[in-house]
Amino acid sequence: MRLPIDDSREIEILAPENPDPGQPLLILAHGAGNDMHSGFMETIAGHLTENRVSVVRFNFPYFTAGRKMPDRGPVLEEAWRAVIRWTQENCDYSQLFIGGKSMGGRVAATVGREFEDVRGVVFLGYPLHPPGKFEHRRDEYLNMLRKPMLFIQGTRDPFARMDLLQDVLSDIREFARLEWVEGGDHSFKVLVRQGVHYPEVLKNVALEVADWTKQLSNKM
Repeated sequence: MRLPIDDSREIEILAPENPDPGQPLLILAHGAGNDMHSGFMETIAGHLTENRVSVVRFNFPYFTAGRKMPDRGPVLEEAWRAVIRWTQENCDYSQLFIGGKSMGGRVAATVGREFEDVRGVVFLGYPLHPPGKFEHRRDEYLNMLRKPMLFIQGTRDPFARMDLLQDVLSDIREFARLEWVEGGDHSFKVLVRQGVHYPEVLKNVALEVADWTKQLSNKM
């Protein structure tokens, strides 16, 4: 379905027909270069569903309109607000989580603190800095979020040097949990010599997310 966010923009939402009110629900946003139907998003969502986590996916306005260039920050943030409100009004769940791949997760961090109902935020490859530009850190919203956060990060990710990400998260260790994908890049693809197939990597990533959401749900 499509949901307008203003007079000229809309988002496309993909949601389960009858989400189980006893299950956690994760709103999962795509990254800058691929939409909610990418292989990565389909695979992660499928494994989460198998592990009893309901998933709502959506396309930001630029992808809904058929464009490749991401919208400006305020538009991305308003899209996130709109899909959170829609989910609150139209879906059943035990606890609500938000997050996404790369840009989708980063923007989730900017709006997550506005919603008391949001239990935690998931980051699948947090884009801490542009490749090679280590001084340009995108971490200001993490310190203000004050909610449980799960970071799953590849050790070869050019968008987050390992020591820099660990340093940033050390300041919010009360809220942040970091899990590494050994040898993984920005999409968790690993080197052939590691002998691990990519589908298995994504399955394990989804299981990590599912276990984390359930652990937090059980603490309520």
